[in-house]
Amino acid sequence: MKKLVLLLVVILTTGALAQAQMFTLGVKAGLSSSSVDFKDIKGTTSDFKEGDNITGFHAGAFARVSVMGFLVQPEMVFSSSGGKIESAGDVQDVNFSHLDVPVLLGYSFFKIARVYAGPVASILINSEFGNEKASKYLDTADWGFQVGAGVDISRLTADLRYERLTRSYANSGESYDIAGQQVIFSLGYKFIGK
Repeated sequence: MKKLVLLLVVILTTGALAQAQMFTLGVKAGLSSSSVDFKDIKGTTSDFKEGDNITGFHAGAFARVSVMGFLVQPEMVFSSSGGKIESAGDVQDVNFSHLDVPVLLGYSFFKIARVYAGPVASILINSEFGNEKASKYLDTADWGFQVGAGVDISRLTADLRYERLTRSYANSGESYDIAGQQVIFSLGYKFIGK
């Protein structure tokens, strides 16, 4: 009798967990507003000042596993970001093309809203500093973080998040850290799951 009761509890628990767990797979794209700031400047006479933001874009895919309101959402997103800086009275653009791989942990509530945060690995594909290709002088992968919130309405998703990461530049005795930050707005569509 105890084995029968135990088997019944296991079956009901497994069924409840299967109902509670949800897997989602989709695509996303959107715009961002980003800026850069230079820190720990060594070996250079240039005085960098943060300038205006620039508008970037991103596109990629995401997966999400939800269990009892908690979620894990890994993504793979191609992004463009950067900013404007002022050096010796001259304003220059700093542009980055990179593959971002965030892994976000969060919680969903009211069946439509989500909040989340997590680390992001950013793999540099290309960079330009004014007219100079600077990719070979920058670290190829950097770590940062993202924090944000989103809503889901049927198969559509919308997200607003903040990202910050730092890249290190070193060339011929000059070095500095480029602290990039961006506000990211995304719209997405879920092919699997709701």
